[in-house]
Amino acid sequence: MNNSDSTSIILCVSCAITIGLIAIAVFLIKKSVDEGKKSEIEVNQMIQGLPQEKQMVFLMQYNAAKKNPTIAILLALFLGGIGIHKFYLGQPLAGILYLLFCWTGIPAIIAFFEALVMTAKVGKYNKEKAMELYAMTGGVNPAMILK
Repeated sequence: MNNSDSTSIILCVSCAITIGLIAIAVFLIKKSVDEGKKSEIEVNQMIQGLPQEKQMVFLMQYNAAKKNPTIAILLALFLGGIGIHKFYLGQPLAGILYLLFCWTGIPAIIAFFEALVMTAKVGKYNKEKAMELYAMTGGVNPAMILK
């Protein structure tokens, strides 16, 4: 096999991997959009349980604190090997751990699999933030609203 053939094979494999990552990202992003709509409905139900004057405060604080699942997925897929998605989700110790071991390639593999479940992780994070803010702004019991 000459040098030109091996270069062509490497190029084809690189293209296939890139196309595969893009296809996975598109699938996961579509999934995250659906989950985002569901989450918005739950937050709207929470808002209805707040007094009128506290609804705007809740919304401003929630919009500042919530994380976007699409961004989290893309960070995990393309920069997950150095732990950027962990920093984005407010887990700096895990992010530092990923940085320390990024040279091994293991964090990149873990981040790829994390990207597959990232929508659920971000949904859980956003729901916890919403419940926390709901309780702080004077809501009764968020568990009663989100059944």
